[in-house]
Amino acid sequence: MDATRRQLDQDRRQQAGRVAYWTEPAGELSETVVIVNRSPDPVSNVEMMFYAPDAGVDPAEHEWLALQLDSWTMPPCTRLVLSPGPIDAFLLGYGIEQGGAPIRAIRFVDSDGQSWERSESGLVAAEYSESDSASGSGILSRGTARREPAEHCDE
Repeated sequence: MDATRRQLDQDRRQQAGRVAYWTEPAGELSETVVIVNRSPDPVSNVEMMFYAPDAGVDPAEHEWLALQLDSWTMPPCTRLVLSPGPIDAFLLGYGIEQGGAPIRAIRFVDSDGQSWERSESGLVAAEYSESDSASGSGILSRGTARREPAEHCDE
């Protein structure tokens, strides 16, 4: 029974396990965010989560800030490169100076409609819809992300 349950969980996580993010330095304080979907299926409702108390913002006012990628679907085998300018502008709208609140997680919905959250501590199924736990949110337009083919894609 345990083996069957583990196999079902592994199957459910298969696509989500191929979605990741990382940052690359872009100057003294800013970072470029890279989000990659290495699966053969699209993901949707991709959003970046920033932890505002890292910047000294009162958690009672804004604990988590969510920046969504314009509600569009991220195609299979795609890498998105987001320059720091639009991200810094979004955070500045909440009084957070450049580099003050680094990205802590991404959220997305897989092709089966399951919500996921990927952070430094791993991948977990999410029990909420996008921005439910965010105290502030914004949307980045499609033109702010450079789209490239993803390397090591399982097509």
